[in-house]
Amino acid sequence: MKPDSLQIAFVHLFFNIIGILIWFPVPFMRRIPIKAACLLGFYASYWRLVPLIYILVMFVAVPGVVLAISLLYGASIAGGIVVTLLAIGVVAGFIAWWWMGGCYKVVSKEQREERAAEMAAEMGEKPAE
Repeated sequence: MKPDSLQIAFVHLFFNIIGILIWFPVPFMRRIPIKAACLLGFYASYWRLVPLIYILVMFVAVPGVVLAISLLYGASIAGGIVVTLLAIGVVAGFIAWWWMGGCYKVVSKEQREERAAEMAAEMGEKPAE
């Protein structure tokens, strides 16, 4: 067995163990990945490109930006700090826009309520008011 393959096997093992230790012990934390998956499924039911966009953003764009910022610190610490703060500001601005009603520009409130009622009916639950 080659040491490189064993090292990668350990990386995967510890990644999974750490994921379990983060998400499983606290009961409300268990619901976060499930709710996130349901939310992605909800948007994918309205927009067919959501899964592709998610994969491109999460596995190409975000790692690329983080790598670029980390390399920028090697060239200039001040530049790295400025770009890091700018990136945090962009993410915070998007989150603020989203929670202040921007999400209704993607899928309307009526469509959200209709889908929630459908989901509740499928699960045999009473719809949320």
